Amino acid sequence: MIALRVFWLVLVCCLGLRTLDAAPAQVILLRHAEKPLDPSDPHLTPQGEERARALASFLSTNQVLLSNGPPAALFAARPSRHEHGRRAYDTVAPLAERLGMVVQVPYQASDYAALASILRNDPHYEGRTVIVCWIHTFLPDLARELGVKKVPKWKPTTFDRLWVITYPKGRAKLAILPQKLLPGDSCSDQ
Repeated sequence: MIALRVFWLVLVCCLGLRTLDAAPAQVILLRHAEKPLDPSDPHLTPQGEERARALASFLSTNQVLLSNGPPAALFAARPSRHEHGRRAYDTVAPLAERLGMVVQVPYQASDYAALASILRNDPHYEGRTVIVCWIHTFLPDLARELGVKKVPKWKPTTFDRLWVITYPKGRAKLAILPQKLLPGDSCSDQ
């Protein structure tokens, strides 16, 4: 009886360790594209729509970002009463259409820990790329939940960055990449 319990304990521990090692090769985090000044307007601005189209091309052709093959999944924050609109979804919808994928919206922006848990533990994402479009106020928290130790703040007026999290030697590493997609986009990572 004791041998059976030890066997199950070892099996559970091994499965648990396997699950924790199932991290994606990289997680690309981005904020939704430009929004109107009126917070009750749930849509992207014309510039935001242009950015969404440009992101579709950029994220589906950039060889550095596609080094692990095409994205395994696209996620966006699910709207709630407090987080107006479908801006995150609308930002990655052109990319989803281009790739023939579905944008998954299982969690509201404040449920970033649940999304991080799925991303870090689902073997389907192991060694692959996952793209997440979220609300800027929760992006630093999401990055922390994905294992990044030192996370910068995401400025409220910044729409032209990507955060790329990789896991060399099992440790999360964050790189900030300027998109450089539209006139006026910054060329620096600041």
